Amino acid sequence: MPRRRVTRAFGQHMLVDRRILARIIEAAGIGREETVCEAGAGQGVLTAELCKRARRVISYEVDSKLYEKAREQLLPFHNVELVNADLFKTSDLHFDVFVSNLPYSRVRDAFEWLATQRFKRAVVMVQQEFADKLAAGPGDYNYRAISALATHCFAIEKLFGVGRQSFEPRPLIESAMIKVNPTNTATRETIKSLNLLFSKRNKKASSVAAKVGISADFGNKRIDQLSTGEVFKLAGSMKNIRSI
Repeated sequence: MPRRRVTRAFGQHMLVDRRILARIIEAAGIGREETVCEAGAGQGVLTAELCKRARRVISYEVDSKLYEKAREQLLPFHNVELVNADLFKTSDLHFDVFVSNLPYSRVRDAFEWLATQRFKRAVVMVQQEFADKLAAGPGDYNYRAISALATHCFAIEKLFGVGRQSFEPRPLIESAMIKVNPTNTATRETIKSLNLLFSKRNKKASSVAAKVGISADFGNKRIDQLSTGEVFKLAGSMKNIRSI
């Protein structure tokens, strides 16, 4: 596949390996009656393949220059809605399958947004470091708010690794394709509270709870040692709290 000049404004690395593209499509398993939501249309290469399989494709691209390139690429397709906006500021969107090869800077936003949505499955490209955070558990070095959110809301399967050479320009780190099946949803308010809690991840959980007026005994556990159930119970009790 020939190389193209691409924008770096949003930290985008374009997938240029057709073999990886084919594996993404296969992993998504799109049915003829399904609606696909894509975050990051890029130049529309993956979007075009989605259009060939889905009943409808809703694709968002926040970069105006890439949006125009994608619009040209997608002219032959009549089952696509291409939107020049930030998907993660959108609500009440109905779709079956989520597919994304996002700029790495937006992957966390994607998972926080997905946690509030109802859908059947997703296939998402992430950097390997982020995949490690998603898989981390209580007490692990990589255990963060996004780890607890992922454990609570999704069943995640790593599908395959993707080398740096599959992108243009080449990223500095390796990537991984993961499959996501939803198990629960979370409210935006709870996600905000979860992030606030983990901003004090090394503090004693009981002390943090007392500071926000919640009576809870977590023994000597720090925030980053709480189980997913414990941390969600605490976050769910922190309504309208903006600082700790």
